[in-house]
Amino acid sequence: MNQNFYFKLINFISNRNKNNSGFTLAELIVSGFVSLLVLIAGFTFLRMNLEVNKSDETSLKLGGKLNNALDFIVDEINSSKRVITKLSDIPSTCRPLPQGELVLALKMPDQAKDNTAYQSNNMAGNNRSKYWIEISKDCPIFYNLVRNTSFNVRGKPSYILKRTGPSVDAKGFYNAADIKTNVVVDKVKGSFGDDIICGLSTGNRRSIKKQIKGIVLCTDENGRGAEIMINAETPRNYSELTITKSSGGYVRINDKDLIDLNSTSGGGSGGIIQNGCQFFGSCITRKKLTYFIDVSGSMWSRNSKGQILMEVAKEKLINQLRAIPTNQDFVLQIYKFNSYSVPLFSGGPQKYTPYNKQKAIQWVSRLRAGGGTRPWGGLNQAMQSDQVSQITILSDGITPSSGHCFHNGKYMKYSDCYAEFNAKRGQTSAGDVAIESVSLGYDFCSGNSLPSWFSYYQRWGYSGSWLGELASKNGGSCKHIQ
Repeated sequence: MNQNFYFKLINFISNRNKNNSGFTLAELIVSGFVSLLVLIAGFTFLRMNLEVNKSDETSLKLGGKLNNALDFIVDEINSSKRVITKLSDIPSTCRPLPQGELVLALKMPDQAKDNTAYQSNNMAGNNRSKYWIEISKDCPIFYNLVRNTSFNVRGKPSYILKRTGPSVDAKGFYNAADIKTNVVVDKVKGSFGDDIICGLSTGNRRSIKKQIKGIVLCTDENGRGAEIMINAETPRNYSELTITKSSGGYVRINDKDLIDLNSTSGGGSGGIIQNGCQFFGSCITRKKLTYFIDVSGSMWSRNSKGQILMEVAKEKLINQLRAIPTNQDFVLQIYKFNSYSVPLFSGGPQKYTPYNKQKAIQWVSRLRAGGGTRPWGGLNQAMQSDQVSQITILSDGITPSSGHCFHNGKYMKYSDCYAEFNAKRGQTSAGDVAIESVSLGYDFCSGNSLPSWFSYYQRWGYSGSWLGELASKNGGSCKHIQ
């Protein structure tokens, strides 16, 4: 474009009446062409921005769907008691199997099912309810991958992850009579892009990897934990948009966790109730109960049978909780402690109702190990509560056994502090507090046969028999479990 054209254009606009010269036909054609180019460039730029925004929106939607799907799956893994990855591990009574290829199945605890399933009238005679019929099969929740016949990505097959299992009622229980199949996430790829590096096999623990189309699954050989990765894709104008998300969970329910919500047993051996010595032989002798369970890092170690101490302790406590009758004036509190003490009921000990019984069992089943060993904050709090008459504490570790006494401010052994406080409290209507203790692994009941490294801590005032002293000075006994 020559300068003369621009000069004439400016002159024409500013002084049309004074300038008799005009545009030639060629100049008008050129100017129209330039305007067209500007319009095309602007439209192209706008179209590109819209495509980018649309691609971002698609990515966000697909990523959000995957996140929601993984959150749901992990929640069910955490609430289950076993992750199943092989069809051979599914009971033969669970037939026909859901359509598609098995990704994983989750065995759910009976406590998660509707309470009506446990009522005796549903299990008697020829008129057994459909609830009990379904439960007796002990069928897991299925996650299966099926072909998406209505969606392809540039000729490539796509898949749908479906869940087949009981629905959930308004109270959060599984309804065993209402089995449904629902879509968890669609647009799963037929192959995986990103991959999971499964944990290294150590000791008795071995990782198992499973790949099904665009889903990668890692589990341990006992089905206690799982990590899942989902590769999904959706088309865009020039290529596919692939989104990958992963998450994992760990089974928090023990295999022996059945709840007898209708239990009303009382009397007999084991203290004041039948089967009242389920917690490593530590018996229930009073009705205002508080349990302290050690969740320090050392509780993650294994015993001679290969069992994790944390899981063994949880199982024993759950068995004890199941044996305690509901609605019979029992009061309960549970503390977990490592470096700090955390109670089950933030408002203090609560009446042992069927609801609180279920809540307590679920809370214990979710406990994980990690941190130090220091129960004293919680113990000081429990000793002062009128709703506590018996404390049972379990630990496998060492802890400073002396400190400032909560009721007199003196620096002394905690066992002596509680004994002194008990002598005064025993003269009131609240009565004294009996302390039972359980020592896992090393003998912190008597302090015998402790490892050589413990002498280092003795220099700093640690007691090798701190659990035994707590019990013997406060009306209880100490159980050593090797």
